[in-house]
Amino acid sequence: MRKKIAIIDLGSNSVRMIIMKIYEDGSYKMMDQAKEMVRLSEDMGAEMTLKPLAIKRTLFTLKLFKKLIEAHKADEIFAIATAAVRNAINQQAFLEKIKLETGFDFQVISGEEEAYLDYMGVMNTIKIEDCIIVDIGGGSTELVWVENRRMREAVSLPFGAVTLTERFLGKENYTSERIKKLVDYIRNQYKGIKWLEQVKGLPVVGLGGSIRTLAKIDKRKIGFPLESLHNYQMEYREVIYAYDLVTKTSIESRKDIPGVEKERADIIAGGVVPVKALMDFLKADKIIISGNGLREGLFFKYYLDFLGYPDEILEDVLYHSVDNTLKNYDVNVEHCLHVTKLALSIFDQLTPLHGLGEAERKLLFVGAQLHDIGMYVDYYNHHKHGFYLALNSRLNGLRNRELVMCAFIVAMHRNEEFKVDWKNYNMLMDKNDYEIIRRLSIFVRIAEKLDRNESGSVENISCYIMPDSVQMMLKTSNTPELEIAAAMKSDKLFEKLFHKKLYIV
Repeated sequence: MRKKIAIIDLGSNSVRMIIMKIYEDGSYKMMDQAKEMVRLSEDMGAEMTLKPLAIKRTLFTLKLFKKLIEAHKADEIFAIATAAVRNAINQQAFLEKIKLETGFDFQVISGEEEAYLDYMGVMNTIKIEDCIIVDIGGGSTELVWVENRRMREAVSLPFGAVTLTERFLGKENYTSERIKKLVDYIRNQYKGIKWLEQVKGLPVVGLGGSIRTLAKIDKRKIGFPLESLHNYQMEYREVIYAYDLVTKTSIESRKDIPGVEKERADIIAGGVVPVKALMDFLKADKIIISGNGLREGLFFKYYLDFLGYPDEILEDVLYHSVDNTLKNYDVNVEHCLHVTKLALSIFDQLTPLHGLGEAERKLLFVGAQLHDIGMYVDYYNHHKHGFYLALNSRLNGLRNRELVMCAFIVAMHRNEEFKVDWKNYNMLMDKNDYEIIRRLSIFVRIAEKLDRNESGSVENISCYIMPDSVQMMLKTSNTPELEIAAAMKSDKLFEKLFHKKLYIV
């Protein structure tokens, strides 16, 4: 049964929405998303009252979102509100007004529930065992300790980019003394969390607009070649560079920093101080940026329950992501699985020849699975289309270097002459990586040709490494002349790469 759901996250600084579609085969796809800065928590003050202007901005945005939801004919709407509404003394009146004017029935979640949904969004889309997740919102900050991919501890702290800016910095220019007072305040807050002392040295996974801004600044500075911020990694020195840019300049100068959104310039310093202070406190040497958080966490909570999945997090993030991508692009899944089986068999049997290991085997698995996704666009040049699709699909569980290498394997599965120069991505890969790609792609090429009729007639391959050749003996259900003739067109390249002649019988 198909299902289309809308998820609205009403935060202290912005309101965001995603519309997701779940298909009959269990795959899913984002159909739309929207974001508006509404500054709901602006000027709440000590009395913690949502102000009329902020309410007006929020209601206007929610009415626009309602039109999108109606256009998409969503089956269900999940509307959640976080810190600003959670803390407001006029919460009930505000929620009733929203219900009256939009029909949205918002659920106000606790800080701990918010932290749990952050955990769900991260752990179902990033392959990591142990980490500290930090989500810096407009009015609250959530910390989650993850051990062996399970949430061990979580806490929600009553400050965020908007509230810290209003309390310590002000909306115009500020002095270094104000930054110092803010840093001291944050450090004292962290000192009050006893379990933080036990997790020093763990990598930090960061989410929220302020942390994404750090990554955007870094991307623009170095000319990073990919679009997605998900799983983008920054070393501590790179965080410091971006941090200094936004904390040591005037508000007008901040608006001109490449990567900083103009509407975020006045609160960005209040948003980055907590993450830099956390990295200092934990002595963390890097931060991993997550593009997924609360909304995606709520989606996965619904999705896994909808499918009857036996656990709260996916067992294998990468495998699930690849499988979902295959279904999204409507390829012949049985053919892709069979090509993968044959390619991995060749790889395993020729290990003494190529000397590659598990990391490269993973790349081969992904490249072989996705080798035909370009057919979704057109048969002609489908290897070129596949390169673009692989590079721009959300393949969770891969680092950026691995993503680029897999895209090249997809592109080169058809022939060696792929026109995109690997040096365009030399920020992520080097000449040795490209040579690995050439070796892996020929395994996919041979495997695909051995399933030329897409019937699985070549059931298995036995490889024998001889002094001057490699012999592949096929176990087949029919006469494989077509498959052998197609595969043997790669014999010259095989000999060039491995210095042995290729024979297939």
